[in-house]
Order: sequence, then structure tokens, then C-alpha cells
Amino acid sequence: MVADKIIIQDGQTYKPGQEIPDMGSLIAIEVKGDIRSYIGLSKDEGKLPHYVGSGSSCMMLDTGDFYRFLESTDTWYRI
Repeated sequence: MVADKIIIQDGQTYKPGQEIPDMGSLIAIEVKGDIRSYIGLSKDEGKLPHYVGSGSSCMMLDTGDFYRFLESTDTWYRI
């Protein structure tokens, strides 16, 4: 989706004309600076954002899979 006005999603500001990423079912349930804790469904694992800091996490509610983000490798790892 392209922003038609200034939109804030997941702590990120998007200006008119910028692409807003589809987060699917992912919801941030806790935010501390650039570290976020998400919940969501496993079908949206590929939509986990890469603008977060190391230590960010996500619990997939339908499978129980747990992911942690490592900023130095820009990768979400299933634990």
C-alpha cells in the first residue's frame, strides 16, 4: 500500500507516496526503543520487519515458534 498522507505504522513514519509494508497478522505487543515483541501467525513470518534492533522477538500463535532478531546479520532466527 502507498501512503496517501503521513501514516505511522509500527513506530515508523511513512510520507505520502512511500510504500507501507504489509504486516499481515503481526502485532507489536511491546516496544522499547527499536526492540519490539510481536505476536502473529506463522504464515506472516516473511513479513517480520528488519528495521528493529537485536533482541526483538516474535511468537507465532498458531505453531508456538519463537523468533529472535540479530541486527548484525539482519536475520530473524527461529529458536
